[in-house]
This record gives sequence, structure tokens and C-alpha cells, in this order.
Amino acid sequence: MSDLFVLRQERLADDPGAVTQALTAAFAAIREALEAQRPVVVVVAAGDLLGQGDPLDAAVATGLLGMVRTLGIEGAKPGWRINVVAGPGVAEDGEEEEFGVAPEAEAADEEDPVALTIGMLAESELTGQLLQAGGANLGKLPA
Repeated sequence: MSDLFVLRQERLADDPGAVTQALTAAFAAIREALEAQRPVVVVVAAGDLLGQGDPLDAAVATGLLGMVRTLGIEGAKPGWRINVVAGPGVAEDGEEEEFGVAPEAEAADEEDPVALTIGMLAESELTGQLLQAGGANLGKLPA
């Protein structure tokens, strides 16, 4: 398996300044991985991309998605591989759901859609893409 770098979106507190810090730290870590020719997968909560969660978490998720798409375009010539996986985030009861574990971890769940998608991307030539994993539908609003 490739030397995959997986960045998971961390939940923010109520500090709006944390958005800038989170995106800056993510950019630095992603740039380092890409310069080392490591494929990158960024994992975000699907609900955050739809604005269904905390506004600050949504700001980070959409910022990360934009960053990945830009880096996918800019990195086409040097062969960078970077994608986003949108998976479960916050359950209906408000409890945090696990994003899953990286496929290289010993405890990887073979039925976890996030882990399966990350595993697929480890060897894929896709770049700059948003892949949905799990039950959330990014194309529809909840009824």
C-alpha cells in the first residue's frame, strides 16, 4: 500500500479564530505530504458540507473541500493525488459518530464505508474529487 496521508477534520469549539488555525494547519500538513509525493485523503463530515452541523465546522469542511479541489488542479502536472471523503459526522441524537479508521490500521473495519473508500483511494489515480461514503446524500436536503 502507498504511503497514504489521511487528514481528518477536527471538531472546533466556539472560537471563530479556530477556523483560520485549522485551515492553516491543514494546508501545511497537506503541502508537506504532497511535496513528498504521498497521496492525501481529507475526511470531513458530510453534514458539515451541507451546513447541517456547527457553522464553524461547516466553514472548515467547505474550506478543506475548496483546498483539495484547487490542489488537485494545481498538482495535476507534478502528479499529486488528493481527494476528499465525506462520511458520517454527527448522529441524529447529537452524539459524535466515528469517521472510521485508516485502512492501514490494525482495527480497520472491513464494512466501514469511510475506511473502504480511503483504502480504494490509496492506490487510485483520482485527484481533486469528493467521494461520499455512508448513508448521507450530498445531493439532497433532508425532508
